[in-house]
Amino acid sequence: MSDLLGQYSTLWQAAKPHLNVRSNDVHTLVAMTFAKQLLDYYPEAEAEIVLPAILLHDTGWSKVPQDKLLLAFGPGAKYPDIQRLHEVEGVKVAKEIMMEAGFETTRIEAVAQIIDGHDTTSVARSLNDAVMKDADKLWRYSSGGITIIQRWFGITRAEVHEILQNYVFPTLLTDFGKRLAKSMLDAERIELAFKEGEL
Repeated sequence: MSDLLGQYSTLWQAAKPHLNVRSNDVHTLVAMTFAKQLLDYYPEAEAEIVLPAILLHDTGWSKVPQDKLLLAFGPGAKYPDIQRLHEVEGVKVAKEIMMEAGFETTRIEAVAQIIDGHDTTSVARSLNDAVMKDADKLWRYSSGGITIIQRWFGITRAEVHEILQNYVFPTLLTDFGKRLAKSMLDAERIELAFKEGEL
């Protein structure tokens, strides 16, 4: 785990209390692994901005009405305004954590800029923004991510696959992110077909 977090282990410890809702703790760590893969592929992106943003991007979910949380996104969302609220609150939490960690002001603002709008804006405002957005979404393609989405919405694994293919995939912003998503989804579909006796 120390290899994953590296110099950001202190930041992770500060973020953890804000990530104990909606499976955001494990989501954040998995998204961090995807962020690192994307940064390796796009070395011109700034790891010192993207990695803190990934660790802090969903801290705002701890500040929204918890009884409405699972109705703020996904199929049948009734409170989409809460999705925007978690970004606004996440910026506040992230800034406080980064200030306490001793980040310089310009870096704090750069990180906050890509946390703000990470779910509610669809266009990449920078390469850093694109890498962060894709790392965030790629968690959904992981086996654990698919299992959690199944549990959230009470749908089958195959139905999650269809959502990922038809609704999430078109929103990915980087070519490498799309390749990662496709390879994970292809592997998932093969496993599901095998389990169901189709292969």
